[in-house]
Amino acid sequence: MLRSGDTGQRVRDLQNKLKRAGYSLVADGIYGPNTENAVRAFQRKYKLAVDGIAGPNTLNKLDAVLKQPAKPSQPTKPKPGSSNGSAVVPYPGYVIKRGSTDSSNVSRIQRALNITADGIFGAQTESAVKAYQKRKGLAVDGIVGQATWNTLF
Repeated sequence: MLRSGDTGQRVRDLQNKLKRAGYSLVADGIYGPNTENAVRAFQRKYKLAVDGIAGPNTLNKLDAVLKQPAKPSQPTKPKPGSSNGSAVVPYPGYVIKRGSTDSSNVSRIQRALNITADGIFGAQTESAVKAYQKRKGLAVDGIVGQATWNTLF
């Protein structure tokens, strides 16, 4: 069982698994607020008890999710107003965060968040990303990783 305040390799392993499952966080081996938020988001998504603690049920479900083979990509046309779970704009393959210099993707994110699109990922953009992540039940870290990107786009 892992919980807020824990540190070490087991926490780092959990963080890496959460990252592979699409959650944006840093695998630093510290079970802090970002890890707890990612665990809560995972628990919510898979209808587990949402307590932010990585206990046996959460860990077993995470392992099961990661063992599932990737679904073959078959182009499907989603119904109007629905989402097929993938991004309309493909994820660029790297996190975009405060200080990022990819102005075209930063501007795209800013437009999606309905803030001034200046291409600079600064405090205002980070704050808008955090608010968006909170509204959508994502890990609130202000970083646009794959899960946040796919939800935005």
